[in-house]
Amino acid sequence: MREQLIQLFLAMNQKLNLSAIRDEEGVRVKHIQDSLMLLETGLFTAWKLVIDVGTGGGFPLMPLALSCPELKFLGIDSVRKKTLAVNEILAQLGAKNAQVLWTRIEDYQGEKADLLTARAVAYSDKLLKRSYPLLKKWGAFVLMKQEIAEERELLLQLCKKYNLHLEQERKYQLFEGDIQRVIYVLRKK
Repeated sequence: MREQLIQLFLAMNQKLNLSAIRDEEGVRVKHIQDSLMLLETGLFTAWKLVIDVGTGGGFPLMPLALSCPELKFLGIDSVRKKTLAVNEILAQLGAKNAQVLWTRIEDYQGEKADLLTARAVAYSDKLLKRSYPLLKKWGAFVLMKQEIAEERELLLQLCKKYNLHLEQERKYQLFEGDIQRVIYVLRKK
């Protein structure tokens, strides 16, 4: 399924410029492998709604939806061409547990999420302010960021402001010489 995802994504990316990553190995490592690092948090268990804000070209939504068919995934993005492209790829892969809505985070009025993912989307202060209402009580923000000390300090301040608890902080690199990456899990109290 991953190989099919890579081929479909590359074909769509040629037409619509969804990502600067344009080779199979880049998609495999920098998009799919990176997205699947979220599974190491242990949070992606059955019967949850996962909202992916700023879905863009479909990562981490697509690999997670394919890996976790027992979960429901909803992507939100304000760029119409991206929502149409990702929905088309999901349909071609037969992923019935995921869809992407063309809307802005602050305009979404649907079901609240158990988990909210965000990968390289906005500064943390703007992201939490806009997406906080989308998350259920006791739900968790699962944020994929580049490790930057100032960002961590900002997140700790935002945890106090929004009554969140920093539950996990998972540092990793995708390959030797890669940037230091981190997954922050913030639990809503």
